[in-house]
Formats: sequence, C-alpha cells, structure tokens
Amino acid sequence: MNTKMKKLVTILTPLVLIFAFASPAQATCDVERLHVVRSEGGPGVQIYDLAPPTVLPTFYYRFTTSNNKIIFNLNAAWVGNFTVRVQGDAPSCGETGTIRSGGNITFIFRDSFF
Repeated sequence: MNTKMKKLVTILTPLVLIFAFASPAQATCDVERLHVVRSEGGPGVQIYDLAPPTVLPTFYYRFTTSNNKIIFNLNAAWVGNFTVRVQGDAPSCGETGTIRSGGNITFIFRDSFF
C-alpha cells in the first residue's frame, strides 16, 4: 500500500466504525417550557396536560406515564409552578388542535427558575 492509501484508510476507518454503530435517530415529541395544568388517572397510568407558559393558552400537550419518578417530578413542578421540558414517544408533536398528543413520557427535565 502506498502512503496515500494508508492515510485514506486511517481516516476512513474511524468514520466507518462511527456510522456503523450509530443508532438511527428517532423522532420524538420534544417540548420545553411547559406548565402542568391538569393531571388525571388512577393506579397505573397518569395523564398530564401541559400548556405553554402564556396567560391564556389556546392548546395543550397531553402526555401519559406510569413511571413513579416522572409522576413525582411532574406533580412537584405543578405544585411549585415550575416549567418542564418533556419528551414523549409520539413520532412528533401535534401542530394543530386544542389537544396535541405527545405520547408516553420518555424524558422530563424540571426547570427550577421559571
């Protein structure tokens, strides 16, 4: 192998490995700075409605969860009037309508300053 070919192989090998092991991106519903406005449910699954932090929101996102840690964080955000960033497993967030489904919650981050 000549030196140009060795350099090319040296550069391309790590790139091939990175792309070979990279997982495909999954589209999710990812919304930030939401306020919890309603919670409903019983044992098992909780349904949460979250709205943008405006005076009179015209829509809200609906998410579900059965994860106790997520339920605790959402209830704490509701009581403390914090905003949250929520990711759900819906392919994307709805863009029209009063109720926009976000699916099951896969990630939550509770803000402490809004």
